[in-house]
This record gives sequence, structure tokens and C-alpha cells, in this order.
Amino acid sequence: MEQSRSSDRSLQKQARIVEAARHVFLQDGFRGARMERIAREAGVAKATLYSYYPDKDAVFATVTKHVAGELETQFHKALGIGGKAWERIAAAVAAKHKTARRLLQVSPHADELYNSRPAGAAEHLQRLEALVEREVVRLLREEGHQQPVRFAAIFLAAAEGIAAKATQPEEIGPALRLLASHLLASPQIQPPPSTER
Repeated sequence: MEQSRSSDRSLQKQARIVEAARHVFLQDGFRGARMERIAREAGVAKATLYSYYPDKDAVFATVTKHVAGELETQFHKALGIGGKAWERIAAAVAAKHKTARRLLQVSPHADELYNSRPAGAAEHLQRLEALVEREVVRLLREEGHQQPVRFAAIFLAAAEGIAAKATQPEEIGPALRLLASHLLASPQIQPPPSTER
């Protein structure tokens, strides 16, 4: 019983650290964030913080893992809404990008945070991107699209650009819906030959 309480306290402490770190990274950026400030914001001793995380990169990787989980949840939630494959894809990818934009728009360090990808953090984001691509390809295949891998790659690359250029998160959804309706709605579209199999 005592071990269970100790484990619960440890999990609560870790959750406080992650939330405090998220706040500090958004406020100070990756380069400006300090372990001392994260510990202070979390209400733990600096030694306690270091007992969980050896350095700032490890803390950032954990925060990124949590954020990637939030983005994945929003992606799957929107993907589950009915409609044609292209409509579901547009909604799901838009939900992921809008969630990321809303999170980062409160930070004066948004560009730095988006581009700061220490090894551990990059791994979580790459896993998310691979999952999104697999799901888009799967839906296009099920719909009978001629070249699902190629069109998924084109759509996702264009979606990144649209999300990066949008001045407000609300602009992302309509733009991706328009893109998907033209690029993904017709499975018989024949693009130039590729080596896809």
C-alpha cells in the first residue's frame, strides 16, 4: 500500500514537472529555458528534477512526447468522423496542425520550439508523422486511389506549408479541405508516372 502511494506521488511529481516544463519552454524558448526555473515552477527541488531527467534535452523530449500524444488524439478524433476519405483526411490533418498552432501561438519562441528537435524529441514527432502518413495512405487505398503513397506525400507536404503560412489556426481547415477536394477526391486522377508500386 505504501509503495502504491509512493508511486502515485512520483507520477504526480512527474506530471507537475512536465506541465511546468511545457510552460517554461513556451515562455522562454528551448535555449532560454533553465532547469532551475523548471524545478521552481514544478515546486520540486532541482535535485529531484535531475533524478527524473538528466538534462534539458530529456525534459524537452518528454514534453514533446506529451504534445505528440495530444496531436495524435486530435488527429484520430477527427479521422473518426464520417465522410469520404478525402474529407476525413483533411479534417484529421487540419486538427493536428490546428492543435499544434494553438499550442505554439502563445509563445514568442514558436519558431524556435517548432524547429528545436533534440534526438529524443525528434523521435516522437517522427513517429507521429509516420503514423499520420500510414493512416492517409490506408484511407486512400481503401477508397481505390491509384497512387496512395505518392498522393499522401504530396498532400502532407502541402499541408505542412499551409499550416506554416497560416496566420490563424482557423485558416488551416478550409485550406486543407480545398486542397484535399482537388488532390485526393478523385481516385482516377493520373499524375505523371512514378516508381511507386
